[in-house]
Amino acid sequence: MALEDRHVTATPEGVSLNIVLAGLGSRCAAYAIDFLIQLVLYLVFALVLGYLIGGGGETSRLLADGALALFFFLDFFGYFVLFEMLWSGRSIGKRANGLRVVRIDGSAPGFWSSTLRNVLRLIDMIPFPVYLVGSVLVLSTTRNQRLGDLAGGTLVIRNRTAASTAMAGRAWNDAAQWTGVSSGIGWVPASPYGPGVLPPELAHWDVSAITVADVTLVSMFLTNRGGYTPEARQRLGLDLARGLWPRVAGAHQNLGPEQFLEAVVLVKSIRG
Repeated sequence: MALEDRHVTATPEGVSLNIVLAGLGSRCAAYAIDFLIQLVLYLVFALVLGYLIGGGGETSRLLADGALALFFFLDFFGYFVLFEMLWSGRSIGKRANGLRVVRIDGSAPGFWSSTLRNVLRLIDMIPFPVYLVGSVLVLSTTRNQRLGDLAGGTLVIRNRTAASTAMAGRAWNDAAQWTGVSSGIGWVPASPYGPGVLPPELAHWDVSAITVADVTLVSMFLTNRGGYTPEARQRLGLDLARGLWPRVAGAHQNLGPEQFLEAVVLVKSIRG
């Protein structure tokens, strides 16, 4: 019997996405890592600033206090917003614990939703820094949301484990069912169900976090894979799959690296 909290939502592409919600324990573990990193950054900045100011006068001390206050603000709020923007909803702590912030529809958080959820940490963290208010809300809301999540329209979900764990030692699968060759332009994805139609096993995949640059790189590999040595082909395919796997929600783990990459390009080419 599954004990996981799940949430089913409709993606921007109009398909149902079944995602696993992060619990209070994993969120606390992620926060502990992030808080420690923030504390270290602040202490390092304070020590460096103190060394530079040295035995300055009152004006220097006032400037130092202002610089510390500004850095505290940037460290406290900017840390999470920056990483959520750059790492598709994952801070360092969330990445270490396999968590990710997404919007209610499963898409990546935008700047304003990320900013709002993190500004409201001031309330969620009462009393500082134990997150009593936020913890009570996570335990009492149906989608495990703290106040910042409710206001920003976001969820914290459990992400995929590394592809190396899912695929280590797995034999290469025959990916011919998803492979097509278009004359003149190299490899392109093709669905066995006809143009623009996804196979049922791919219909629930969420590839919104996959970028155009990712697809271009993967397509180049798939186009030229026949020219690699078996060792290089396996290594490159696994490296690419390992990088994309955590950003594809809904992908099952019984695919080989090349088959997974082909499926990603196929889904992305149809949904955009």
